[in-house]
Amino acid sequence: MSKVELYDNLAGSYDLLISWKRRLRREKPFLNALFKRHKVRRILDTACGTGAHALAFHDWGYHVTGADLSKAMVKQSRANADGRKIHFVQAGFDDTEKIGGMFDAVTCLGNSLPHVLTDEALDASLLAFLDQLLAGGILVIHSNNYDRVLGRKERFMPLAHTRKNGKDHLFMRFFDFQGDILTFNVVSLTNESGAWSMFPDSSTHRAITRDLLVSRLRAVGFEAPEVYGSFSGEAFDPLESDNLIVLARKPDDSISRPILEPISALDRVPIHDNGEDLVNVEDIVPGVKVKQPPTFVRKTVGEMLAKAAAMLPEGHHFFIRTGCRSLEFQERMYKKYYGELAEKYPDWQRSQLRREINKYLAPPDAKHPPGHTTGGAVDLTIIGPHGGELDMNSTVKPLDNHFRTFGTYSKLITPRAAKNRQMLVDVMLAAGFSNFSNEWWHYSYGDSGWAVRANAPEAFYGASEFPVDCTP
Repeated sequence: MSKVELYDNLAGSYDLLISWKRRLRREKPFLNALFKRHKVRRILDTACGTGAHALAFHDWGYHVTGADLSKAMVKQSRANADGRKIHFVQAGFDDTEKIGGMFDAVTCLGNSLPHVLTDEALDASLLAFLDQLLAGGILVIHSNNYDRVLGRKERFMPLAHTRKNGKDHLFMRFFDFQGDILTFNVVSLTNESGAWSMFPDSSTHRAITRDLLVSRLRAVGFEAPEVYGSFSGEAFDPLESDNLIVLARKPDDSISRPILEPISALDRVPIHDNGEDLVNVEDIVPGVKVKQPPTFVRKTVGEMLAKAAAMLPEGHHFFIRTGCRSLEFQERMYKKYYGELAEKYPDWQRSQLRREINKYLAPPDAKHPPGHTTGGAVDLTIIGPHGGELDMNSTVKPLDNHFRTFGTYSKLITPRAAKNRQMLVDVMLAAGFSNFSNEWWHYSYGDSGWAVRANAPEAFYGASEFPVDCTP
């Protein structure tokens, strides 16, 4: 029998097996504390079953996607959602393309991971969880304490009973042992009008112990696993704890924990312009589209863009909105937005207005030249195989102020938009660019901003009189 068949058969009665109200009341303080500590907004609930945890996460205020390999379970989840805006998808642990997003947290609860039976499959599942997390995101795994199950040869789980619509439902659950591979048996008994009916079913589990799980998490790239023995947060005891709960974290990167780059830090960077020529990106980057041709960048930047473009998935291309622009144009833009902001906030002081504008537009009167005036910076996005721009901006809820979504790892965009931004991050950083973390679209190399982010001793692109007109 496949691991899915048991749950296809149980989908209609699974919620009778578990007292969800009592269970979620017990788990909520622990899970909420984890989510708040790690600033979680978007959760992928894998092996979601009938959706009880996904529904709870939604009702606690999170944006949720639920995934399960069982078609019947997914159908039941959608019915249980009762109109809630939760995306449920039929997908296994490593079906990342079906899920189509990236998240702040991935959960694998309710003894689901033990259905993975080999080291290779376990590593593949954990790697998929890692790939579905944004930098700094967390994985929460909950299972039986198989150290105790194996150590004590505990065959039987507590008998579960409920009564609904005049019927008594009993569920017997027990293990048969074959080393660390266990047969998980479920016998469902139903009493209707004094007559009992019985349906036996089973699935195969692997006894994933604490040491095995922690070692594999570290091996695939997770950091700092924390191990608990219950949802009360108590320490794990191999022979006493009922549960094994493991929290693991995807390491941060240069964008999720950015280096601060105030104007004072940018102004301190020595600039020794290397005199490198400007090139037209359309002459050097295959398949690129530009907002306003011709669009110029420094020669090395153009070569790096070509390298990054070659790493995009087939059928994807860059769309560059801005490359080089003149200092005069930068000044006009700055004055324009300063006037608009001053009109909107007439009580703000000049220093407050400038601080706000400087978050999104480099001041032209600073000691360091704005990145776009050096030819080292580009604003860009990705065009997909359909010919349109990939979604980089859809939000988890309606917003009045979309400035709050500008940060590369904004918590307010959908998992799909986050995944598309990550595609841009991956290829641009691999090509040698740095990202200004307040603007998902802005990447640079060789300018003062790049030097601060890369801890480089100097910038080698400064503003100068270029032999071509790079004004948009």
